[in-house]
Amino acid sequence: MIKNNSTKYIYNKIKKRPEVCVLLGSGLGTISKQIKNKIIIKYSDVPNFHDTSISGHKGEFIFGYINGIPILCAMGRFHYYEGFSFEEIGSIIEIFHSLHPKLTIITNSSGCLNMKWDIGSFMLVNEFLDFSFINSKNTKRFKLKNNKYYTDCLKIAEKNNIKLYEGTYTFTSGPSYETKSEIKEIISLDGHAVGMSTFPEYIKCKSLKMTSLFISCLTNYGAGLTNNKIEHIDVIANAVKAKDKFCTLIIKIIENIGSRKKQKKL
Repeated sequence: MIKNNSTKYIYNKIKKRPEVCVLLGSGLGTISKQIKNKIIIKYSDVPNFHDTSISGHKGEFIFGYINGIPILCAMGRFHYYEGFSFEEIGSIIEIFHSLHPKLTIITNSSGCLNMKWDIGSFMLVNEFLDFSFINSKNTKRFKLKNNKYYTDCLKIAEKNNIKLYEGTYTFTSGPSYETKSEIKEIISLDGHAVGMSTFPEYIKCKSLKMTSLFISCLTNYGAGLTNNKIEHIDVIANAVKAKDKFCTLIIKIIENIGSRKKQKKL
């Protein structure tokens, strides 16, 4: 039984529970073009819900099918630097959880801190480093427990010639990009990517015991690692450049859900 008013509104529109839910990061919304029989629900139309205000975050749910598998995408997220609490940021995850998907995929565009890694490649998060100092004076680490889809994701990337690294995502509060000194410290703490999102959503996924994957699109190198100034418009542009491989990776992960279901029936 669905108790959440926001979820009730969405479910009454889509009439079917998604098997996969995906939260799309900055510039990563192109996968929506691959969805068939779309139903679009604007955040602003959902009762007791928020709307987005950041460029690259459209602010709508898209329900539909990829190769016959029902999915729900959230195009646009909320950020701590916008004035949202961790609980409010996690409201999208709460909606996903209420719909009981088999897998939730959380994506983001992030800064790369390993100069050996290519811009436009991806990182599968296996650990979070909280560098925000919001709830503590110290940094905190959160090691992720592997699930069956984590290993599948690595195999899918290798099979499709997609560079998918494994590493630690570092959360900062924003809204400004990190300083050269901060990047240097994060690297010393073994951070591999840095961004202003995803950690609050992870905390919500963890509390709800959801089966989740966290995937970063590496859109730029961290401050001071190159001579280039970091601009949000460039982050989005580089995410868009990676759209084909990103779409392939996400679609293959979704297809894997279908193949797992078929194997169970055999």
